[in-house]
Amino acid sequence: MSVALHFDPDTHRYSLDGRVIPSVTQRIGRAGLLGSAPTWHTPEAAERGTAVHLACHHSDIGAAWDICADWDGYLRSYQAWSRALSPTWTSIEQPYYNTELDLAGTPDRIGTMAGRDVVLDIKSGPPAPWHGIQLAAYDLLVPLPHRRRRIGLYVRADGEMARMIDYRAPSDYVNALALCTHKETHHD
Repeated sequence: MSVALHFDPDTHRYSLDGRVIPSVTQRIGRAGLLGSAPTWHTPEAAERGTAVHLACHHSDIGAAWDICADWDGYLRSYQAWSRALSPTWTSIEQPYYNTELDLAGTPDRIGTMAGRDVVLDIKSGPPAPWHGIQLAAYDLLVPLPHRRRRIGLYVRADGEMARMIDYRAPSDYVNALALCTHKETHHD
């Protein structure tokens, strides 16, 4: 019998056959790599991030989507980047689970760009040191090939083209794997 991964977007919780599965971001947080989350993970930032992700998703699939005027620049920033680089997405906001790592997560985009395999994460906040590790973990979740080009895409409030950062440090993969070396006990 095959059991499907379940993702609850309201709680950002992954489960498999009733068992809670640790997410990439949870593992990064439990390792103390998120820094001072209260400074960037505010209710307003979470609401903005969700709205921006939904708007970008709808833009990618060619569907109309209303976003509040305060956050419209982020969508325009993403659209300008998309027009300039013409990526091809094979997976948009698709939850994945790696049984060997007992790890789940939802990479924002998987696909190709300029003939290279890519894993991309859209960010409506500033770059952070742990983003490379997050992208390496997302790459490990998705079936081969691993070692995709790992891109953090930092969309801008002013609507100017998004800033793209290539995360290339091989140590990001070592750190991502280290997050998964011990099994966690969940009490939910």
